[in-house]
Amino acid sequence: GRYNSTAKAKAAECGVPFFARPEKGQLSEFIGVIAEAFLVLGGDGWTLHDAKGELYFSPGSAALRVGRLFDDVLLRLCELKAGDSVLDGTLGLGADALICARQVGPTGRVIAVESSLPLYALVSEGLRRAPPFSDSATIDVRLGHSLAVLKTLESHSLDCVVFDPMFDLPKRSSASFDMLRTYASHEALDEATLAEARRVARRWVVVKGGRYGKEFDRLGLTALKLTRFKPLVWARIGPA
Repeated sequence: GRYNSTAKAKAAECGVPFFARPEKGQLSEFIGVIAEAFLVLGGDGWTLHDAKGELYFSPGSAALRVGRLFDDVLLRLCELKAGDSVLDGTLGLGADALICARQVGPTGRVIAVESSLPLYALVSEGLRRAPPFSDSATIDVRLGHSLAVLKTLESHSLDCVVFDPMFDLPKRSSASFDMLRTYASHEALDEATLAEARRVARRWVVVKGGRYGKEFDRLGLTALKLTRFKPLVWARIGPA
């Protein structure tokens, strides 16, 4: 319908086929027949649909964190201030990138990298259509692998680099988070990417993980002794 031209343009940008759903057709009729999943544009923005359900972009979790910026663990570990620059190597649904953009403000810089095409399309369009905070840095969303993006950046050119990879031992979660796990990249953070992050960072590289996972041991990271957010562990290392 009226969103076809916008949807066609996004399909062309992402290199995926465009499908014009019949006006009275139910999307469920075409899932598993035309494609396993659809990125759908409607009056409420973009939504990712598959046989299990739907996933939409919402800055709600980031907005809640803005109310307690003084005690946000990520911001505290990065020591972010107005005008700083950050690379989020694992965009996901964008909560960390949004909270960093709010903290560094319009004079700051945030680059966010996502290797999953469905999540890149969903979140980049969501941010473009409805930026949640007026006094934030614009988030430069890039499709690709964080290692490749880091290699294009000069040494010590950003203040901080952050990673929140999918946990190797996930805890029980909501249906929407389970769907996020379906489309998110499950590539483990590797030593080469961590080394590039340390080369690019001027201040800190911050990594988030699951408390009972083995990723920190594999990477030689030491979990910080934090008393809050018990399901999570955090590590912070300086620049190379």
